[in-house]
Amino acid sequence: MFHAFVKIILVSIFFGFLPLKIYAVPTSGGTTPGLMAYLEGLDDLSQGQFPEAVAALSRALEASGDDPDYVLSRGIAETLAEQFQPAMKDFKRYQKLGGKGREAELWTYIAEAMSGTVIPEHSIQGPRSSQGREEEFEGYQEEQGFGIPGHMIQGRDDYPTAYASFVYYEMANSYGKARRSGGNIKTGPIRENMIKAGLWFAKRFLKRPDLAPAHFARAKQLHEAKQFDAALREIGFARAAYPDDPDALYISADSWLSLGRPATARREFTLSLTYRTNFAAAYLGRAMAGAQWGDARRSRADLEIAAKLDASAAKKFRSSIEAELKKQHVDGTPDKLLTALEQAAQSGDPLDQLIDLASKVHKTMGEKRLRYDETYQDKLRIFEDAMRAHPKNPDNLVSLAEYMLSESDNRGESVEPRRETLFYRWQESAEKERLRAIEILDRALALSPKHVKATIQKAIALSMLRRYDQAEQLADEALKSGGNNPDALRLYAKFRSMRANQYSAEASSLRQTRCTSSTSTETRYDGVYEITTTTCYPPSPADLNRADQLDTAATGLREKARAAMEAAIKAARGTVDRYLIQSDLHIWSGNYDAAQQTLMDAVKLYPESLDAQDALVDLYAKTGQNVKAEEQQSVARQMIHTTAAPMLRLAWDQITKTAWQGTRDRLTAARQIDPVDARIPAYLGVALEEEGKTKESIAAFWVALALEEARLRLDEPSANNGAFLTRNPLDFGLAIQSRFHLAHLFEQAEKRKEGLDLYLASLRYEPRMQPGWESWQMFTAMLPDQEPEKGAEMIAPVNAATLIAEAYLRAGKLFASMGKQDKAIEQFSAAARLGPQRMAGIPMVGNAQGDTNFGGLAGAPAAEASLYLAQSLLAKGDTEGASRALYEIGRTIPEHLRNDLNQLNMAIAQVSTQQQQQNPYEGMSPEQRSYADLQFRQNRERQRIAIQSLMPKAKVIPELVGVWEMSPDNKFLPLKKTLTIESNANFTILSQGESSTRRGKMDVPQARNMAQRGLDSAEGQMTMYDESGSVSTMWYEFIDRNRMRVTDLDGTKYEARRIR
Repeated sequence: MFHAFVKIILVSIFFGFLPLKIYAVPTSGGTTPGLMAYLEGLDDLSQGQFPEAVAALSRALEASGDDPDYVLSRGIAETLAEQFQPAMKDFKRYQKLGGKGREAELWTYIAEAMSGTVIPEHSIQGPRSSQGREEEFEGYQEEQGFGIPGHMIQGRDDYPTAYASFVYYEMANSYGKARRSGGNIKTGPIRENMIKAGLWFAKRFLKRPDLAPAHFARAKQLHEAKQFDAALREIGFARAAYPDDPDALYISADSWLSLGRPATARREFTLSLTYRTNFAAAYLGRAMAGAQWGDARRSRADLEIAAKLDASAAKKFRSSIEAELKKQHVDGTPDKLLTALEQAAQSGDPLDQLIDLASKVHKTMGEKRLRYDETYQDKLRIFEDAMRAHPKNPDNLVSLAEYMLSESDNRGESVEPRRETLFYRWQESAEKERLRAIEILDRALALSPKHVKATIQKAIALSMLRRYDQAEQLADEALKSGGNNPDALRLYAKFRSMRANQYSAEASSLRQTRCTSSTSTETRYDGVYEITTTTCYPPSPADLNRADQLDTAATGLREKARAAMEAAIKAARGTVDRYLIQSDLHIWSGNYDAAQQTLMDAVKLYPESLDAQDALVDLYAKTGQNVKAEEQQSVARQMIHTTAAPMLRLAWDQITKTAWQGTRDRLTAARQIDPVDARIPAYLGVALEEEGKTKESIAAFWVALALEEARLRLDEPSANNGAFLTRNPLDFGLAIQSRFHLAHLFEQAEKRKEGLDLYLASLRYEPRMQPGWESWQMFTAMLPDQEPEKGAEMIAPVNAATLIAEAYLRAGKLFASMGKQDKAIEQFSAAARLGPQRMAGIPMVGNAQGDTNFGGLAGAPAAEASLYLAQSLLAKGDTEGASRALYEIGRTIPEHLRNDLNQLNMAIAQVSTQQQQQNPYEGMSPEQRSYADLQFRQNRERQRIAIQSLMPKAKVIPELVGVWEMSPDNKFLPLKKTLTIESNANFTILSQGESSTRRGKMDVPQARNMAQRGLDSAEGQMTMYDESGSVSTMWYEFIDRNRMRVTDLDGTKYEARRIR
C-alpha cells in the first residue's frame, strides 16, 4: 500500500495537482517492538491466554517505558490471570502516570471482589484478622463484604455501562463467591465470563490509531492467504481509526465478496472508490459483485472504467465477469416477474418456489436500480478525471468542490415512526467533506488567485461551517472583483440567500417550545407502573430576544442582497438559477403562492435540476402541503436513488386512517417505483387483514416474506451448509414480522401446525444475528397495525430480544393448545431467559445518554412467558423456581395479565407457607430436628387430651350438613377440597391436590344474623378438632342455601358449592 500511495503522490505532483486529501492508514514501518508486544498482549487477552498476555505486556513496558495504557492493560491481564496484588499495584501506577478515565479504578474494585482483599481507600468497615496474609498483601485488608459505587458502573465516556456491569457483577462477583465457597473457578461459566471480559476489553483497545498499521499489515497477509474472516476482523480495527482509507476498504470489500456476500461487498467497493476514483482493482471487484446480482449495466460500466486504468487486469477478469452475468441473467421485467410471484402466492405455492421467483425479481431490478452512493461516486470520478486530464485548470477543481458542497448535506430517508434518517451513502461527517472542499478551492485559488467562482464557493463553504465573518469578507471581495459577471452575481445572490435563510431558521428554532420526556417506574399497591413525565419549556425571554436579533439580521441581509439578487435574476436568464433566486425573493416578501408557481415552472423547464426539485419539496413542507411534498420528493429521489419511501410514508398514514382505497393507490405507485421493496406487500397485507380479506392478506405476506428471503439469499454464500455469516439483526426484522402475521392468520383459521412452523422458523434467524443482537431496536419489524403502548402517542420499536421472545411465547402457546405441555414449557423458558431473569441480582444501571446495562432485555413477551413458566412450576410444587421466574416482570407485564401476576404471587406465598408448615424441620441439624420433633409430639399429645373433652360437645347447624366442593378464588392455587359435614358433627376434608384427608369433629354452635336476615346473610366460625390432636378454624358466609364463601386460617378464600 505504501508504494502505491507514493506512486499516486509522485504522479500528482508531476501533473501539477494533489488528490483529494484522504487520511490513509500509516505504513507499518513505524511500529516499534514495544507496540508490537502490546498488540501481542491484547491478542492474548482476547483469546483468554492471560499469563501469556501478562508476559507480552511486560515486554511492551520494558521496550516502551511508562505508557499508562500498557500499564492498565497489564493490570487487567494480571487480574484475569489471578495475580491480584501486582494488578492492584498496576492500577495505582496507571493513575500516578496520569492515565485518564476511571477504568483503572473500576478494575481495582473488580480485583477486590475476586481476591477478597480491599485497598485502604475502598475500606468501609474494620479489618478482620488475616493471619499469615499480612506480608503477602501488604497495605490491603480482607473485608467482610464487597461493593462498588453505582457511578462506577455508569460508563459515560470511559467505557460502556454494559461492559462495567458485566465485568463486575457477572464476572468478578461470581468468581469471588465461588472462590469463597470452594467452588470451581477454573472451568465452566466463571472461566467463560473471564474470557469474555478479556475479549471485551481487548476489542476496545485494539482500535487505537497507533495499532492501525499493524492491523492493516495483518489484514493484507490474511487476505492474500484467503483467510477472509480473519482479514475482516483485522481491517475492522484499522478502520476504526482510518474509516476512509481506500486500501483498507478494498480489502474489506474483496473479503466480503470472497465470502459470498456480493451486496455487502458492492457497498464497500463503492466506498473505496469514493476515496480513490481511479482504483482499477476496486472497479473490477464491484463489477463482479454487480454481476452476481445480474446487474449488467453496473458491471460493464465498471469493466470499461477498469480497462482504461489497467487494461491487462480488466482483460484478465472480463471473461469471468461476463460468464457470471450470463449465469445470473433473467428474462423478463421486474413488473411481470413480480406479478408471477403474486399469482404463485395466491395459488399457495411452497415458500422455496416463491423465493426462487423473488430472486428473479431482484435480479431484473438490479440493472434498473439507482444507488445514490454509486451516483455520488460516479460524479466524483467524472470531476477528478477532468482534473487529471487538465491539472492546471482551476475550473475543474471548483466544479468538484461545488458538487461536494452541494451534496455534503447527506441524503437519506426514514419511513417508520421514530426512526432516524437512513443515509444513502456513508459519510464520516459533513464538516470533513466541507473542509476537503475548502482544500480543493484553495488549490484552485493557488492556480488563479482572482477566481471569482472559487472565492464565492469558499465563502459558501465557510458559511456552512459557521465561520461567518470570513465568509462575508470573501463574498464581498468576490462581488467587488467580479463586477457584473453573471456567475459572480448568481453565486453572490445564492450566498446571500443562504445566509439570510440560516438566520431565519435559527430564529424559528429559538421560538419553538422544547419538550423533554423522562420515564420511571413507581411501585403501587396494585402493581408496578411506568410513569412518563414530559416537561415542555417555552422560549425564554433571552431566546425570544436572540430570535428577534436574528430576524433583524436576516432582514438586513435580505435588504442588502435584494439588489444583487435582482441583478442576478437578469444575469441568470436561461438557467434554473433564475427561478431559484426569484422564488427566494417571493418567499422573503411572504408571497408563497408566487414562490410555489416559480418553482413549479423551474421543475417543468429543468426537470433534472435537483436544486429545483429540493426547493419545491421544502416549500411544500414549509407551507403545510405534506402530501404534495412527499409526492414531489418521490419524483426527485428517482433521479439519484431508487426508493419508494415517500409513497410508503403516505401509505402508512392512509392505513392508520383506514383509508383503504388511498392505501392501495399509494402502494400501487410504490410498487411501480421499487418492485422489490418488501414493505409494499407487507403494508398491503396489513390493509387487507384490516378489511377482513384474509386470503388476499396471506398471499401479500407470503410475497413480502419471499422478497426478504430472496434478498438475504442473494447476499449469502450459495453453499453455506447451514453455517451463515452473522449480520445486522435489522436484516431479519421484516421477515420475522411477516411470519408472525402469517402465523396469526393461520391460527385464526385453526391451522395450528402451519402457524407453529412459522413461529419456529422465526427462531432460526437468531443464530444468524451478530453478537449483541438483543438490544437492537427493530425498526424493520414495525408495521402500520402496531398500537402505541401504555398511553404513548406514537408507536416505538421493540428490541430484537423482545421479537425473538415473542416467537418463543407464541410457539409455546400453540404447543400448549395442542396438548404438548413439555414443549410449551421449553418455549416459555427460552422466552423468559431473554427477560429480567438474565439480570437477577444485578442492579439496572443507565445514564442520561441512554447507555444502559439492560437495553438487551426482552419486554412484554418475556414477562408473559415467565408468568406461564411460574404457573407450571407452582403446579409442580416448586415455589422457589416459580418465584425466580417472576423476577421483575411487573415492569413489562401486559396490563391484561397484571391481575394474574398478583394472584400468582399470592398463590406462591400461600403454597410456600403450607410447605413450610408441612416440613417445619427443614434446615435443622439432626440434633435440632430430634429435639423439635420430641417437643412437637409432646404438645400434640397435650392438645389431643385437651380436645377429647370438647369433641363430645361439638355440634353443627343443620344448614351446614352435606358435601361441599371448595374451590379457591385464586386460580393458581392447586387446593381444591371436598368438605363433608355430618349431622353428628363429624367432618372430613379431602384435599385433592395433596391427596390427603383430615377427619374429626366440627363445632358450629350458631350462625350469626340468621335470625335477623335469614340464611343468605348467615355467617360464623367452624372449629375443627382433628383426630391427630390439632385444632383449626374456618370462617363461612352463606350466599344462598347451596353456596357459601369460606376463608381458611391461612387467608385462602374458597367458594363452596353443595354437591349433596
